[in-house]
Amino acid sequence: MTAVPDTVRRRLTGRVPDDRIRTVDVPRHDTAEVAKLLALPDLASAVADALDELGVGAVLTTDALAPLAPDMRVCGPAVTLRYIRANADPEVVRSAGSRLVVGDRDLYGVARPGDVAVVDCGGNRDWALLGGLSAQWALKAGLTGCLVDGAVRDTATIVGTGLPVWSANRSPRAARHRVDTVAINDVVSVAGVSVRPGDYIVADADGVCVVPFEHLPAVADACVTAQAAEDALVAAIRSSAGLEELVRRTSTRHTPE
Repeated sequence: MTAVPDTVRRRLTGRVPDDRIRTVDVPRHDTAEVAKLLALPDLASAVADALDELGVGAVLTTDALAPLAPDMRVCGPAVTLRYIRANADPEVVRSAGSRLVVGDRDLYGVARPGDVAVVDCGGNRDWALLGGLSAQWALKAGLTGCLVDGAVRDTATIVGTGLPVWSANRSPRAARHRVDTVAINDVVSVAGVSVRPGDYIVADADGVCVVPFEHLPAVADACVTAQAAEDALVAAIRSSAGLEELVRRTSTRHTPE
């Protein structure tokens, strides 16, 4: 059983039993690495290119997870939550006195400022696992964003809070009495991609990148180098008198797409 220190326990509601909290010690890099990435104008695209170059990580399109608003962007280490569907009918569970656990508040309690909540909904797309109140709780805990491989609701309220959220679907019906928490901070699956606590989530309007924890510094450095090359090429494009001059000036260079 995970030993939950008092400093963390004071942030928990107590709804999730300790044996479902796999760890409270999530690895995190220095925030300077995150700052390098957040300075990039096309965040997810740059990181996707670096993942291709290094042969690591995974990328999800907006068909899998889409932001609730086009200007949302996030970069931070994952804290994770895994759900399963309840076996009983929701009305039966409710009338018997629900013992099912919705674990989002306690996920936020074990998180640190700057973390990204990643929620595996066990294949559920019908019921919302995150709404307006949960979003405000996440912000109070210092989370920088949420990925939900399932439905969310209260979209206008969530967008109004300023919390960046990506989801697979939207539904007005709540998941309360319909799902149970399996684990906090265990390996989860998001649109078929495994995410470990501490892996870095990078996302914007173009999609979501999952960066393995151990590769984040190399990814950040690759992105900075590529951005410098792209900036130089943009300068050449803008300063060239015409296409002929541009081709002449860049003929010995590799031209990124």
